[in-house]
Amino acid sequence: MLSRRALLKAKFSGSQQAVRLPWVRTELEFTDNCSRCYDCISKCSEKIIVKGDGGFPEIDFNRGECSFCQECVRSCTEDLFSSLHEEPWSLKATIGEQCLALKKVVCVVCKEQCETEAISFTPKVGSVAQPVLAIELCTGCGACVKPCPTNAISFNYINEFEHRENGE
Repeated sequence: MLSRRALLKAKFSGSQQAVRLPWVRTELEFTDNCSRCYDCISKCSEKIIVKGDGGFPEIDFNRGECSFCQECVRSCTEDLFSSLHEEPWSLKATIGEQCLALKKVVCVVCKEQCETEAISFTPKVGSVAQPVLAIELCTGCGACVKPCPTNAISFNYINEFEHRENGE
């Protein structure tokens, strides 16, 4: 299902979905109610919130990781967010085919950056250790994205209802 906005911009399945701020309830509520005041951008201590498509704030993990400091939520005057006592989002990492280890080149930089140890490497006979992602440990912080030399890590919402049924 496409949102009206996505349809008008010809964004069909296969395009990368914007990563919204943590604790945002739904994509549709966000785009319908965000005033684009950019207070969240100026308050982000990690400087990872940028003006995205249509001027709506989004997270750019190529700039760094989310520390879940909640400053973006506290700075917002709109009713866009769920309770801060809930999980910040259902965003989880995915390791793509460009991963050096999958191409038999030793690289464990993502593992070294993963504080929750969601990324590990399993030895493989006759090859280099292969990445293993424990999805249940992944917080979606994005710490593994910026240091990856091949941009092999992306993020997807595992709760598709959260974004697909409500506007994407």
